[in-house]
Amino acid sequence: METPPVEPDLVGPWKANTWVYGLRVPFSLIFIGWITLAQAIGPSFNLEIYLFTLLATFLGLVVGAHYIDIGSSKKKFSPYLRIPRYMLAVGIIAVALGVAVGAYMAFRWNLGFLIFVFVEGFAALSYPRENPKVMHSYAGFGLTWGTIPFLGAYFIQTSTISLLAVGLSVFIGFSVVMMHHLAIMSRESPAWKDALYLLSIYKYAVYVVAIAAIVGRLVVL
Repeated sequence: METPPVEPDLVGPWKANTWVYGLRVPFSLIFIGWITLAQAIGPSFNLEIYLFTLLATFLGLVVGAHYIDIGSSKKKFSPYLRIPRYMLAVGIIAVALGVAVGAYMAFRWNLGFLIFVFVEGFAALSYPRENPKVMHSYAGFGLTWGTIPFLGAYFIQTSTISLLAVGLSVFIGFSVVMMHHLAIMSRESPAWKDALYLLSIYKYAVYVVAIAAIVGRLVVL
């Protein structure tokens, strides 16, 4: 009898190496996809800002937050992975580097971006450690892994906030909460195969939207 995976991404080649698994593909690519869309839909587009945004996101919210999660949750992951001694420390350093890149972007392009850098830097440290507890709720996840990063990415690219960006950011917030719940269902629900199937549809839909958006913007450039 088939059993559901412990985590929907703890399968295939990703589980062979803890450092690689810690990147949490495909969830990280979904997150980067929404960041890409946020920057591609604005009235202006600066490729350098986009690349710096990807770097800050990768360091702070992909590497940093996920390495902190694994390093802080040894009881959860150790039956399936060998947890490196320094994974938590590397995660904290990565978050610090991500915040530094974000601060550099703020001082170079728009100081208002510091608000988003502070909020997401705090989220990268607090969400995986579940302290404060509210950060690890559905509301906390939707805001700090959907709505706020989307708005921040749009803001640093355009130096403004539009109604379209606000509306889309709310949708993205609910969207990532749905993704999170499907991930939970994929290991806890009798309908786990259906949850994995829906996660795959969601994943590829985000990829298509993000790639179309950035290619369209670059072709216009």
